[in-house]
Amino acid sequence: MLEKDNLTTANSRLALLEQGEVAHLFSSYRSTIATVLELVEHNSHILAYVDKSGVAYNIFENVRRRTASLRFSYIDETNPETILNAFSEDTGLIWIESIKAPYLQIPDFEAVSCIAKEKAVIAVCDNSLATPYLLQPLKFDFDIVVSDGQSLSAGFNIPEFGYAAVGKEREFLSEKLKFLKNTLGSYANYVGEDFIKNTIETFDRRMEIVCTNMFELARFLELNQNIKDVYLPTFERSEKAKLTKCAPERNASALSFRLLGNLERALAFKQKLLSLNNCGEELSPLTKILHPASDLYADVPKEVRDGMEITDDLFQLVVGSGNMKSLMDGLKQAFIEIS
Repeated sequence: MLEKDNLTTANSRLALLEQGEVAHLFSSYRSTIATVLELVEHNSHILAYVDKSGVAYNIFENVRRRTASLRFSYIDETNPETILNAFSEDTGLIWIESIKAPYLQIPDFEAVSCIAKEKAVIAVCDNSLATPYLLQPLKFDFDIVVSDGQSLSAGFNIPEFGYAAVGKEREFLSEKLKFLKNTLGSYANYVGEDFIKNTIETFDRRMEIVCTNMFELARFLELNQNIKDVYLPTFERSEKAKLTKCAPERNASALSFRLLGNLERALAFKQKLLSLNNCGEELSPLTKILHPASDLYADVPKEVRDGMEITDDLFQLVVGSGNMKSLMDGLKQAFIEIS
């Protein structure tokens, strides 16, 4: 098991993966987020660029706003003007996601980092969806990167854990995180040194397969007459961009798309996808199927959903390393059956 108080080989390997100096392992992704939030004082203000259906947002609004009186302001763009306009005198932290669902936007890392330094606030990036295979926010001089350990799985069945990698020359933040982890007892008790070593050593190879699968799926959907738009993570700052020739060579495991038709057709297609997924990853590489309008916002009025750009035709998929031919065949049949 990992030592509770000392920097171990596993921590060092994770830090190196994220281009940081130190990494701290936690019992879960949620406990990582909750512990990092303890770095700011009671009643602080936090500026956030996050998916409002995600784990962080849920912790922000349903826990920390009540228990720590933290106040949150949410921005949809990360240009300097938008960031500065959302600042207040007691802002203590900027929290962004390196890829923000559902349209998979990549923020302006340089603008966020520069303003955080100028204002002397902590800059945190959640890199779970991108993984360090695609993006390494600490290279942009962020203070901390948090991640869901299971984002490193890419074909592995791995135990739940989270981690926070701290940038170079941030000894104070690292020591404070170490103190908080030890005080709160949020250790990654079931993650061993050999497991971390094997996961990291095979990470690039497994992600290459996932990346290939994702591009194959994206091209298939882009050329299908049933699909309106396909969204992959892009480096076009603060823009929702359709799949183009200038898409990044390396891709995350997620994409979003919009299906032609109404809500009834979307729900029928969702059931077909779920049926494909029940076959297991050997026959379908889909690891996550999300229809936000029904899975996350079913109780929200349609006009409100549309205002949030959570349209009835929107889907998000995450792929692993399974058999793409079976998935393509299944999708072709699904399109025929909902026609």
